Amino acid sequence: MLKRKHLLAVFYTVLALLESAVLTEACQVPVFRYALERWPADSYGLAVFHNGPLSEEQQEIVASVGYDVNLELFTIDTAKMTAAQRVRFGDVRVESGRALARLYYPLESRQGDEALWEGDLTRQELARIVDSPVRRKIAKDILAGESAVWVILNSGNPEKDERVKKSLNKHLEAICQYLEIPEGVAGPGELDRVASGEVAMEDVLRSTIPLKISFTTVSIDIKAPEEEMFVKMLTGFVPGLMEQYPNQPLIFPVFGRGRTLDGIAEEMLTEELMASAGSYICGACSCEVKRENPGIDLVMSMEWDDAIEGSAVVVDKQLPPLEGVGDLLASADSLGESGANLDSKELVKNDVAPKQSLSIMSYMGIFCLVILLGLTVFTFIYNKRRSH
Repeated sequence: MLKRKHLLAVFYTVLALLESAVLTEACQVPVFRYALERWPADSYGLAVFHNGPLSEEQQEIVASVGYDVNLELFTIDTAKMTAAQRVRFGDVRVESGRALARLYYPLESRQGDEALWEGDLTRQELARIVDSPVRRKIAKDILAGESAVWVILNSGNPEKDERVKKSLNKHLEAICQYLEIPEGVAGPGELDRVASGEVAMEDVLRSTIPLKISFTTVSIDIKAPEEEMFVKMLTGFVPGLMEQYPNQPLIFPVFGRGRTLDGIAEEMLTEELMASAGSYICGACSCEVKRENPGIDLVMSMEWDDAIEGSAVVVDKQLPPLEGVGDLLASADSLGESGANLDSKELVKNDVAPKQSLSIMSYMGIFCLVILLGLTVFTFIYNKRRSH
């Protein structure tokens, strides 16, 4: 039986394998930048159930939801629910004068109809849903050009939390030495390169945010009330995550317009896994359809389209092509019960995926992804049965 840490390692290597398999046809814009410029954030659903007219204060709270947040609001009088509403939300009962709110993951995430959070709609609760100090820092760093912000969800044990923070920073510093921006990306002011045929139009950046390989980290106190909703969003989309790793720090990469991937526990944190994750986030965007990419969006109060209009493009150095996910990906077979013992720098630097084997590699990537998904489902069902 593969442990979750090995499944996650295979997950990241399969992602990179799929990228490598279609590298010659991929848009050269890195995933993190493509997600920021071209993937609108999926909207969470906030259903407000009431019995009779909302009070003046409740109406003001509902009206305070702005257009700068990826939140779709539904106000539903339970005495007048339509058949479609009952199918989606169930038979909801609410006392007169109460405004019951339920928060749902985006429909695109396929998380089902179970509410992420339920409670009385108050100004305080709404504020926690739409914004928090950590999310503001994440947005600020991303708009400053950071490739991703790694969020550390602290366990509450100072020794564990500090150890994980140091380990994460060490691995990030290491992979930044050999991850590189794909060759062929053009700035928004370089349309002459398109006209000359040097680059394709899809490889032109759509914002003037600095383009670089760089990561920052931010820590969350798991008991911080202002981050309560954000913690639920991070941990709720992976079934049993908190139960499987009780009292352990968890790490989540956030990139684009607030998109995150599966959490990483301390026991999974290796340079090899970080190299795989970094290769995906910073590699060429091989699949431009958002729904075919992994991850889930988080609620962020940010008008991204306006915010990305900023300073001039900065590329710190002449950037050679991103190579080498091939060796890293080919090593997926070695990630078993004993874990991986790989030189991640060599993996990233050496590309063993033959260009002429494009179609074969594509089928291999799809086959590996299907196997991965099957293993994930089987492990989840197995653990669930054991818990009963």
